[in-house]
Amino acid sequence: MKTGKRMNDRISPIWLLVGGLICIFLLNSCDEREEVTLQRLDQQLFSGKSRDSIRAFLNQHPDVARLYFSSKEPGNDTALVNELYNRINDRELNVLYQQVQTEFSEAKELENQLSEAFTNIKKEFPDFRIPRVTSLVTGFMGPDFVVSDSLIVIGLDYFAGPESKYRPQGPEFPQYILRRYQKDYLVPAIVFAISDRFNATDRSDQTLLADMVYYGKGFVFTKAMLPEVADSLIIGYTDQQLTQTYAAQDLVWAHFIDEQLLYQTSPAIKQRYTNERPFTAEIGSKAPGAIGRWLGWRIVGKYHDENPSVSIRELMANTNARQIFQESGYKGQPDEE
Repeated sequence: MKTGKRMNDRISPIWLLVGGLICIFLLNSCDEREEVTLQRLDQQLFSGKSRDSIRAFLNQHPDVARLYFSSKEPGNDTALVNELYNRINDRELNVLYQQVQTEFSEAKELENQLSEAFTNIKKEFPDFRIPRVTSLVTGFMGPDFVVSDSLIVIGLDYFAGPESKYRPQGPEFPQYILRRYQKDYLVPAIVFAISDRFNATDRSDQTLLADMVYYGKGFVFTKAMLPEVADSLIIGYTDQQLTQTYAAQDLVWAHFIDEQLLYQTSPAIKQRYTNERPFTAEIGSKAPGAIGRWLGWRIVGKYHDENPSVSIRELMANTNARQIFQESGYKGQPDEE
């Protein structure tokens, strides 16, 4: 013991300095933030009105065109060039384009949210590659957004907000879905889509419970990567729907137990509880649609709370839905205060 004390007394100041610098380096490395910049290709696309400029745009960004327009040879795709030419020179589409520019005049908030999410994902999954994030406006010609391992393309026209003169239309956009097409919902939806690549499942388990746990894991993942984002923005319910459903979860749970739904494998029955609907008629007019997804979130969230040593990485790798359910101890009860 005395020898150890004498050795400590003789530690050189230079080693103390080196040790301190190493600690600072490690702390900075742990806190390193992934910075995301939204590449505004919508502005680049609308800056040229000729077919040649559109063709040049497609040749410059072939990966974007392939992902968003599903075009194999974008620059040589005459039909695609002509369609974009007609749209970009359309007066009313230019009205929508200007409304998008107003709504997204400052992209910093969007970039900050994506930076936070990607930084958190990278901490849990070190192999995660930060994708390039780009935007387009085409008059709803493509999807709302599309995600690949290396690229995200956002159709900003979808998210111009309720005050926009033009909104996406069609039977796939009822009001309860259209309400979510606002910029506050955008990043949570992207992060949930990214969660799918980490969300391991047992394909042989075709039960409703397995589907519920799949969605629950995705929502827990999204919340973990965006901890300050409201739950309503993650699942797409209104605040009122979320509050009422939480308060009535014992009744929701009783319905699932009484009807023996958890281990149902009938696609038709499963769809009633996991598909988007204005409400879940089987429970009542105030029960939101896709309530099985919400219930899956409650189950997985309870499991994660009860097992704090289980990391998000380990949770997402767990394919045993029944185990997650059983170890959650969830029986329709609210969170403890």
